[in-house]
Amino acid sequence: MGTIHLDADAKAELHSEAEKLIARYDSPLETVKALMVYNCELETKILAVAHRHPGMVAIGYDETPPVVG
Repeated sequence: MGTIHLDADAKAELHSEAEKLIARYDSPLETVKALMVYNCELETKILAVAHRHPGMVAIGYDETPPVVG
């Protein structure tokens, strides 16, 4: 199993989608909620692929708590 890194095009596409969501909302709280929903949708798609193709995708969880700073 390896770590998949996004190429420049994929990063740009995700960034563009995030900017569209940010521009759509006046409230910072509503923007954060929309970004969280978008993130959950992406995670759900990744989990679905991992379930359908267990040899192709493996999901691991790091027990290290996230750091915000």
